[in-house]
Amino acid sequence: MQSHRHRPVRAALIVVVALALIVAGCVRKKEGARQEPPQQSESTPNVTITSYTSAPDVALKALDGSTVQLSSLRGNIVIISFLATWNKECVNQVAALNELQAKLQRYQFAVLGVFMDKGGKTALQGYVKKNSIRFPVYVNGEEAAARFGGLRGIPTTYILLRDGNIYDREVGLRSMRDIDDKIKEIMSQRL
Repeated sequence: MQSHRHRPVRAALIVVVALALIVAGCVRKKEGARQEPPQQSESTPNVTITSYTSAPDVALKALDGSTVQLSSLRGNIVIISFLATWNKECVNQVAALNELQAKLQRYQFAVLGVFMDKGGKTALQGYVKKNSIRFPVYVNGEEAAARFGGLRGIPTTYILLRDGNIYDREVGLRSMRDIDDKIKEIMSQRL
């Protein structure tokens, strides 16, 4: 037979064990949440090659009327930026892309500007001259953007690997340093 003196000790022991189980369950849930894969931001590169998405094979229309298939640039790292003449951030993006074109022109890189302007060639020719654009410019931005799944903002810049897979996408102004850092990542990983 149990004495009455042990009941409070036993009750306290049960409460302590119950609290320990509750705390352990909370810790496990918390740890489990940390182990889930982190959500990737727009600018976070994919971590494994199996998670890359292939870029669509878009036909890009140049100012001179010629057409270039995006797939014809495979073998190059491609920086494709969706721009608009009416967007103020795009002026800075164009400057960064010009600098990038000058820096990388002797390597296997392609820098492309795809403009979203409704005025097409006419609106773009003056802009190209005014901003001394030194990279290839294409006029069918709406059509090309739709093939990429649409845009959430302008400028939007994609970096494509040599095999045509998308390595990175960033909505908004992209600095030369940021693009340069992404290219160094690609080169260090030999992608």
